[in-house]
Amino acid sequence: MTWEDCKADRLIRKESRASERVTISLETAERFIRSAQKNLEIEEYEMAQLAAYNSVFHSGRALLFAKGYVERSHFCLVVALKHLYQKDENLKKLLNTFDKMRISRHNVQYGGTFVTYEEAEFSIKFAEELFNATEGILKK
Repeated sequence: MTWEDCKADRLIRKESRASERVTISLETAERFIRSAQKNLEIEEYEMAQLAAYNSVFHSGRALLFAKGYVERSHFCLVVALKHLYQKDENLKKLLNTFDKMRISRHNVQYGGTFVTYEEAEFSIKFAEELFNATEGILKK
């Protein structure tokens, strides 16, 4: 599915008030990082990874909202960000990891896949990295 497909199917669409949602999405992303860290501490690795993914998702939404769009698909969110921020080389690399986390989250949530300590820890570190990158991009 392409940027054009996502728009045609209304999985990504312009919304005049989208930018008003940036701050709340960033706050949500930050809360999910803390939740992921707490779950890691109590050895709830699947929950830690799910919370880390939710942080990544909300960081991505903040970037999308800043460009005036909203999403109805996790997949199309990644597609849209790759399109809208195609000149940002650092973000493009992060978006590839975001997409891998999207697939992993799906497998955990719907397929019952188990998560190791190392995977959960990586997910949290990545969520922090994307959150920090998102804040930097939005301050420009």
